[in-house]
Amino acid sequence: MMQRRTFLQLAGYSALYGGLLADFGRSAMAMEPGEVAGSDLDLHLLRRISFGPTPASLARVRAVGRAAYIEEQLAASDLLAETLTAALYPLINTSGSAIYLSTGAGFVVNIHQLELQSAMLHRALLSSAQLHEVMVDFWNDHFNTYIRKNPVPLKIDFDRNVIRANALGNFKTLLKASVRSAEMLHYLDNWLNRSGQINENYARELLELHSLGKGGGYSEADMKALSLILSGLGFITDLPFSALAYGTVQFNASQHDGSAKHFLGVDFPAGGGEAEIDRALDLILAHPGTAQHIASKLCRRFVADDPPAALVERVAATFTATGGDIKAMLRLILNSAEFEASAGAKLKRPLEAMVGALRACGINQVDQLANTNLFGIPVAAPNGLLFNSLVQAGHEPFGWVPPNGYPDSADYWGNSNTMLYQQKFLVGLVEGLSFSYLLSDPISFLTLGNSVATGVTRAKTPRKAVSNAVANLLFTPLPEAASAAALAFVAQDADPDAEMTNTELEKRVKGLVFVLLASPWFLLR
Repeated sequence: MMQRRTFLQLAGYSALYGGLLADFGRSAMAMEPGEVAGSDLDLHLLRRISFGPTPASLARVRAVGRAAYIEEQLAASDLLAETLTAALYPLINTSGSAIYLSTGAGFVVNIHQLELQSAMLHRALLSSAQLHEVMVDFWNDHFNTYIRKNPVPLKIDFDRNVIRANALGNFKTLLKASVRSAEMLHYLDNWLNRSGQINENYARELLELHSLGKGGGYSEADMKALSLILSGLGFITDLPFSALAYGTVQFNASQHDGSAKHFLGVDFPAGGGEAEIDRALDLILAHPGTAQHIASKLCRRFVADDPPAALVERVAATFTATGGDIKAMLRLILNSAEFEASAGAKLKRPLEAMVGALRACGINQVDQLANTNLFGIPVAAPNGLLFNSLVQAGHEPFGWVPPNGYPDSADYWGNSNTMLYQQKFLVGLVEGLSFSYLLSDPISFLTLGNSVATGVTRAKTPRKAVSNAVANLLFTPLPEAASAAALAFVAQDADPDAEMTNTELEKRVKGLVFVLLASPWFLLR
């Protein structure tokens, strides 16, 4: 439940700035989504392949061009960000056995999970390899596992060695790595799947969610056959081995169903053993339904909630021609006419909206619970603004319980509850102290009055405040009606070009930044 103080503060923001927000809403409603998003294709690219544009990323894409920037991002890595992440959150590099031991066989919970969640947010906010981080988020949804199902958080190993290692690699490698992951085998119960006690859970989701897709050309009989093929595939959980090898995937031949099987039109003779698993996976990966399903999901993430059929077909053909090369599919999507024409067709999910707001405001760090920093030194805060706001908005990192992953469409996220908690986050953000501003101008610390909002604008007049805030947060001009409403709000009948004191401007600038970050010009992408 939202705390009473926060609710009243948000209600106060709505009362004070609701008029400007309504003016913005009326202006946006008179436009098509593509018009709201604008015609700047450089900005459009950054909205889709990153967690939010920054002045540096926009300058780079303008300098080298979109095609070259896409190639840079397809090959990018950020050693500095990775080194810092590992230093701040060392538990994310622990092995399965070390996780088992350091959690007391799962009796000490939350610390490891929080470090993994915080590391995810830290990378999304800081890494220059933004497309890689976007794809890590995409595949973690595609191969979703709930972070708290296993009290021994093998999600750490899954994120590191399955998802992150293959996010821009080959889908075939990625799928096979997920099948032989202890985290996945635990989450979808295949570790309980054995001859005489067949558990069909993983086989069903492997076909319906991870590969062919619902209605992708397999039958109920195929699903049942696959569950038999996967029987006996589990991981070490039992003493005395668990202390040294917990989470090591193993195939137990004595627990495997050795009968003859028929899967996707192919006969599997009796006694095939572990080799049946890779044979079945090869059939799945060669099936046209898998190419179609993966192409459709990639186009949905990067182009539109209802992706263009012609583009999906071309991406599926690329999947087949390249053997599942992820970079080749992304290259086709991001250079396509359909991608260029899709500005405004996607709504930011809470993660993209909140991290994007921090990136636009210049907040450059998060601590282990995803709060801001002071002079480059992480500040521990159990109630970190970003992390808690994501939880409340229903988008906690790795927190989706069902196997289908967080939804990726406006019809799920475009509701009043999500928007309420996003606006609550914005209240905390604009009321917060702008540490990055203080770092760049330490003398201003003596005034003790520089909020994130004033740090964004650094203005003396209403006109300059509006100009700076729009340029820094949206990176593109507002339409005339919305710009006039913003200027009228900040000036409040005064001369818009006359200098004002910090005290006079402070509250109005906070309201302006709040409204800009809550507006369709920021939330549509």
